[in-house]
Amino acid sequence: MIPSAPRRASLRRPRIVASLLALAGVAACDIPSSAPIFQQTWIVPTDSTTIGVSTFLPAGVSVSGGGAPSFLLTTPSTAVNTTLGALCGQPACQSSTTVSAPTPAFTSPPGLLGSTVALPSGVNSATVTGGTLNVVIVNNLGFDPLRPNGTGTAPYGRIIFTISSGTVARTDTIVGSPTVGVPNGTTTTLVATLPTGVYASSVSVNVTLVVPAGGTASLNRNNAFALTSTLQNFAVSQATVVVNNVAVNTSPTSFSLSDVDLSKEVQSGGVFLDIDNPFTAAAALDLVLAAPAQGGAPAVSISKPITIPAQPTSSTSVMLSQSELQSLLGKTGVSVRVTGTANGTGAGNTTSLTPTSHITIRTRLQLVLNVGA
Repeated sequence: MIPSAPRRASLRRPRIVASLLALAGVAACDIPSSAPIFQQTWIVPTDSTTIGVSTFLPAGVSVSGGGAPSFLLTTPSTAVNTTLGALCGQPACQSSTTVSAPTPAFTSPPGLLGSTVALPSGVNSATVTGGTLNVVIVNNLGFDPLRPNGTGTAPYGRIIFTISSGTVARTDTIVGSPTVGVPNGTTTTLVATLPTGVYASSVSVNVTLVVPAGGTASLNRNNAFALTSTLQNFAVSQATVVVNNVAVNTSPTSFSLSDVDLSKEVQSGGVFLDIDNPFTAAAALDLVLAAPAQGGAPAVSISKPITIPAQPTSSTSVMLSQSELQSLLGKTGVSVRVTGTANGTGAGNTTSLTPTSHITIRTRLQLVLNVGA
């Protein structure tokens, strides 16, 4: 057995010149009557195959472009519809008919204007790096709760936004002013900043109106007030998601074995794989080697099972028969791809993902050749 030789610039058929040295005292009958057979091991590198992070993302999660990639989460809007009678417990707010009366001071009841925004299904937690809460208010209370005395006269009201998820919370307050208000009979959009940190599977949004006493308005307990909350530009640097029998199907990577014309000499071999896996996820896959029909030979497709464990680095191999190797050698357009399913190995089949992570599978073809002199 001759040790493995380094790959040459051109993988042409090797020629081995055997020399027979005469040894004193050796009889002629001890000299071999045929040329000796040597074995050589050849290593042929191929292109890497990758499994991108997008494979594992649930609906509603995408990867942004740009210089600092992040996940972008899309969440549903939530709506709250209420009335003046529910917001304000003062007698002037409880009339069943419209009355002209001074606006009383009041604070909306706790939780009345609250809502919960669920993260996309399958996202158990997310490290939020940015975004805003956009609240669209349709005000038909009969007065401006931020400017109940009109556009230029204090005191002014407040709208308090409290955004929380898990242990993360932030409170923003928008105070009325001559130029900041929620005019009656209009639609107004107010914006609050999302707190950064690790969110749980949902976001709580609580809105509180604090209205001072104000000028005369047309009051009726049925006067309507509605708000719709939407999370915008919801950016995430890391997410824990459920990966449960997620389909894996990579695009084929092609290479050429046309310069490896060793089909007559090849005896055995296989494909050796070195795997980098940053995810806490395992995969049961098929490694598919294929080549198009050419030179009078039919198209080739060879499928071999492999397993990717949930560990940062690993190696595995699949052996090929002599006939399988012979069907690939000397061909152009040979391709490698993987297909199968993946599962998270964390609690509830979860795995932790970052926007730039991916599984890399580096493959190399090993050939054992019989070479005669």
